[in-house]
Amino acid sequence: MLPSRWRKAQRQLDLTTPFNFVSTADTIGGNSGSPVLNRAGELVGINFDRNRHGLVRNFVYTDEQARHIAVHSRGVLEALRTLYEAKELVKELTGE
Repeated sequence: MLPSRWRKAQRQLDLTTPFNFVSTADTIGGNSGSPVLNRAGELVGINFDRNRHGLVRNFVYTDEQARHIAVHSRGVLEALRTLYEAKELVKELTGE
């Protein structure tokens, strides 16, 4: 269930905006909230969690199981603009 603020603003949100994604990464417990960068060094998201199979990475790393879940940076900006009306914060984060 979405919070009431999200439900009320649903028509104002751009629902094509990416909200989250998974990727291969070597994360561990305690990495939640860490920045996720692309190959160009650009911020593309915020680490949220890893899949349950990733727990074995405490002992052995494999590309096949090293998956993590992240909140997409565009989803964060869309929420800040539309739901929380934090336009000044968006300007600061985007360098506008």
